[in-house]
Amino acid sequence: MDEKKSRIKETAREVFLQNGYKNTNIAEIAKRSGMAVGSFYKYYDSKEDIFLEVYFSENEEVRERIIRSIDWDARIEHVLEQFFSALSENILKNNILREWYNPSVSDKIRENYRAQAAPGQSSFRRFITETLTGKMEQKGLSSQTIAKTLKVMELIYYMDNHMTGKEIEDYEETLRTLVEYFIKGIFA
Repeated sequence: MDEKKSRIKETAREVFLQNGYKNTNIAEIAKRSGMAVGSFYKYYDSKEDIFLEVYFSENEEVRERIIRSIDWDARIEHVLEQFFSALSENILKNNILREWYNPSVSDKIRENYRAQAAPGQSSFRRFITETLTGKMEQKGLSSQTIAKTLKVMELIYYMDNHMTGKEIEDYEETLRTLVEYFIKGIFA
């Protein structure tokens, strides 16, 4: 990647992390990158373009961090708790990734996300599914229970890909509650 483009992207990441999407403007990104606004447009067509590139890079980094942060040798109940807690902790406190739930920009993010990764092709999702399936098999859960659990996880994934705060008030908290009680119920 061109050095200037790389500098713009890293600066944009810092500004988006600090301000979020709405409160960030191209002039600030350009100024903090040490260049004129016109130079910005040599590399990106709009704030949306740079944001989407930053968003997907940030998303990949966070997914890798989540995988590294979990004790995969723990009991399945604890692995699932750690997993959903890590998702919540790493997404809800990140001004870039929180935009997934922002009705003013989420449609564009989700549209681009769906275009980039068809369901089942994400290495992150594949890793999680395979790892959790193995943990449930070790616990001695029946194949029927495992299949049902994976379907519920697919439903949660689907909901998270298609819903935002504009459809359900307190969406993030509601989703966390659903996941918490799902985990407690399935392993009770």
